Amino acid sequence: MSEDNTKVLIQELLLSQDNMKEENTSEMFCRGENYSAASGKDPFFIPAGTCVDFFTYFNALSVSKWSKYTSLEDYALELEAEGSFEIELFGCYSGEKIIDEKTKEEKKKTVRESFGITAFDLKEKTLIALPFPKEHKSSIVAFQIKAGTDSRFFGGCYTAKTDKNKIREPKITLITTTFKKESYIKTNIQLLNSSIFKNKELSSHFSWKIIDNGRTLEPESLNNSHITIVPNKNVGGSGGFARGMIEVLKEKEKPTHVLLMDDDVIMIPESFLRLYRILKYLKPEYDDRFISGAMLEISERNIQHEDVGIFMKHGGHGPAKGRLDLNEIDSVLSNEEEDRISDEKEHYYSGWWYCCIPMTVVRPDNLPLPFFVRGDDVEYSLRNRAKFITLNGICIWHEGFGAKFSCQMEFYQVHRNDLILQAMLPDLADIQVIQRVDNLFWEELLKFNYKACSLLLDSVEDFLKGPDYLKQLDGEACMQEKRRADNQLVPFTDEVRNLLEESIREEGPLEKVVYLTGLKRQIYGHSANGQKFLGGHRTVVIPYGWGYSQKRLYKAEHVIAVDTGRELYVKFTREKNQYEELIKRQKALSERFRTKHKEVVNAYREQEAELRSLEFWTEYLK
Repeated sequence: MSEDNTKVLIQELLLSQDNMKEENTSEMFCRGENYSAASGKDPFFIPAGTCVDFFTYFNALSVSKWSKYTSLEDYALELEAEGSFEIELFGCYSGEKIIDEKTKEEKKKTVRESFGITAFDLKEKTLIALPFPKEHKSSIVAFQIKAGTDSRFFGGCYTAKTDKNKIREPKITLITTTFKKESYIKTNIQLLNSSIFKNKELSSHFSWKIIDNGRTLEPESLNNSHITIVPNKNVGGSGGFARGMIEVLKEKEKPTHVLLMDDDVIMIPESFLRLYRILKYLKPEYDDRFISGAMLEISERNIQHEDVGIFMKHGGHGPAKGRLDLNEIDSVLSNEEEDRISDEKEHYYSGWWYCCIPMTVVRPDNLPLPFFVRGDDVEYSLRNRAKFITLNGICIWHEGFGAKFSCQMEFYQVHRNDLILQAMLPDLADIQVIQRVDNLFWEELLKFNYKACSLLLDSVEDFLKGPDYLKQLDGEACMQEKRRADNQLVPFTDEVRNLLEESIREEGPLEKVVYLTGLKRQIYGHSANGQKFLGGHRTVVIPYGWGYSQKRLYKAEHVIAVDTGRELYVKFTREKNQYEELIKRQKALSERFRTKHKEVVNAYREQEAELRSLEFWTEYLK
């Protein structure tokens, strides 16, 4: 071993009650019964005869990723403990493909690999160190403790060794765009002030620029040597992040990375520690990587919504790995499998709820596009052909996108911006954005959701206005206009509750999709669900937002679309005149799209460089 090798701490064990207090997240930290998490001056306690397993989302070590992306080697577990107990070091790797008993889907078998058991009999608090073997198959390693007598643990960590000449000095500036989310922002300011900014090792490596689009925060009371509140006009998420990048570019001593992060998130300091340490030991060949933090759901905190997204060929967006329950061992392992996001033919991106970008990418000629909201993060990743590092434990909690469905957001804002980014990026020619708009138009039309249909057509009309429209767009005014044009949901009534219960009893769960067959399918299609002829007289119940079941909609006159999470609903009624007007508008717009599309695409490509330039944004932000 080289004389220049030095031992470094790479991951602390999270053993405290603060980390485990959420009932559905305890198994993200450890698994077992009867243990007591550390609290205040009290250590982590395991009573005699109890076994606790630390192969979890936060407390296992993703050794394959640390080895691939960093200069680290010779990994070990260190614990401060007293008592009589056994520690087994072990790891897991993915084996052959099997059928999951729960989902009936194909998955890889999780194979456990033991590295041996060591017994301890410690009469007083003692530091112990156990090295992991250098040769093994496991991609993730961890340990479990079996207590022979009541045992106490005062802290612990994973360590490794590296050449001290290869250690980096990353400096990370967090950039958050906020609009009237004071409670989240102030809570997170307190958290980082008491953790990251208070830590002697870390404080000089982190700063935070909070771009206040609502101008409701008080800089004089919140600013300090690490935090800067930047009042900004309401130019949406893209404008806020662009302003943050510009502020960083102005600095004499620039950071090495910016970390773009949403305002309405719940943080855990460990996410920043792991980010810092992976950058500290990063191999130079990975300097261009985006580090993409996971979005975990606030409503179900053990559920990972997404860490890397994918812009799919059919025009939709979604998580590249699917929804994962991070309490499960299989999910902890499969979440780190890189072959799940390795196909270069696919279009992957990192969401700006937690996205760390090297400053070599953040340049005056490479700022976001003025989308206001939605799609700016997608476009930025795809434009820069980003490659990603993800890591268990680098995450935030955020409200899931499905929690509050909005037609003006999902149908207008998303598709207008998707059409624009597709026009600007030739690599996205295979994405069927306009086909998706057309498919959604017909689905919503057959639900009698005429306002959604109109918003979908608006998205295409505004795209066809070209880059000059985007350059002068007042995003806030546009959003307000589209909100007024959207459905207005109202609270459940007793009648709606009764209809909902009856519908579920007779037809099954709302999310169940059933397509018609035979004669019924022909009648449904040819009559446009009764909007052309053969109208029905049923009142039916469907979910508000995504989902389309022909069986539920067949022969309807009234459609009750329910948001069960918020107990809100809106009523759609079959209207032949509205149907005919929308069909006429859709046909005319389709012809315009066909004849103008190439011209509009050329215009966007000609002006793309201007729209992401410092000169454009400087004028736009005035």
